[in-house]
Amino acid sequence: MNLLWIRPISAEQDLTPDERRVREFLDSPSGISESVASLSDKLGIQSSRCRSILERLVEQGIVRRRDFLDIQPMYFRFPTR
Repeated sequence: MNLLWIRPISAEQDLTPDERRVREFLDSPSGISESVASLSDKLGIQSSRCRSILERLVEQGIVRRRDFLDIQPMYFRFPTR
């Protein structure tokens, strides 16, 4: 069982298909590091929708955001050992 899915069943049922796809992608056992543009392209989701989902996951502490001066912010999650 992973931490992305430890939540009440009622909350899981309230997830939109886009949010479910983003969460499933982030569930990689090796971790991820993606920009909004890259992830939205891979999943076929509008970039604004993808950004709002990722920002919500940042607020929940599931992923982290790192800002750069010369490129888009990167969102990452690497499992702890």
